[in-house]
Amino acid sequence: MQRYGVGICDTEFGRQLGGGLFEFRLRLKARTDGESALVRVFCHAAGDRVILLLGGYDKGKDSGRRRQEREIKVARRRLTEYLRRRRDVDRDPPGLERL
Repeated sequence: MQRYGVGICDTEFGRQLGGGLFEFRLRLKARTDGESALVRVFCHAAGDRVILLLGGYDKGKDSGRRRQEREIKVARRRLTEYLRRRRDVDRDPPGLERL
């Protein structure tokens, strides 16, 4: 992700989910016991240099559609909350009181 940023969505490792949310997929295999994981991490590009991590899970352990939908819903809720807070801070900078 460091190499491609949100451009990762143009590769096999990511895809856009809409509304500023994208997923990063990574297949891992442990060296010691050979156990593997298919990790999905939900992200948002917060500016040019910051990737906000909003959630994730091992799809290899639970590949059900319900789990996927639930995790995406949680990530979207977190993104909405982040954007709301950022908008509030931009509108009312800390330390400035209303006259």
